[in-house]
Amino acid sequence: MKKIETKRCRNIRRVLIALFVVCAYMLSTTFVYAYVTVDGEEKLISETALNLAFGTISGSHPAYRNTVVGVMYMLIPLIGFLFMFFDHRSNLKNFVGIVCGIVGCLSIGLPIGFNAELGLGVGAFVSMILYMFVTMLSAISVFMKLEDDRKDKSPENAPRLKKHE
Repeated sequence: MKKIETKRCRNIRRVLIALFVVCAYMLSTTFVYAYVTVDGEEKLISETALNLAFGTISGSHPAYRNTVVGVMYMLIPLIGFLFMFFDHRSNLKNFVGIVCGIVGCLSIGLPIGFNAELGLGVGAFVSMILYMFVTMLSAISVFMKLEDDRKDKSPENAPRLKKHE
């Protein structure tokens, strides 16, 4: 018997797809790092994930050389989007959504937390909040999917044979 995605699971999956797209947009086009402290003086910079990943801004400050972090900022929403978009029936997409949300928050917060010279930008702040929503909605969706699977296996929903008279 083919499992059909319920309407409420489909709606949550669509919301999660949109959240991953917005996160990718915010990190790749708006400020990830707002300012850096250079020689005790704050300097405003406009670092995006694309700048970090491809090193388009040259400089000696460590904020300009975070290629791995820039690639992570772009890959995490992409992985989450692909799983949410193509996985309609299994519960794996929800677990990937939880992991992407947690790793996304950590990838934004840890470089800023360990480097006192960096400041949180607008895109990183909005994406961090959206990743929290992604984690919460994915966790809710896990339990909704388990409930729907349990309802499908209940005796009331079992296919019945027709009696011939």
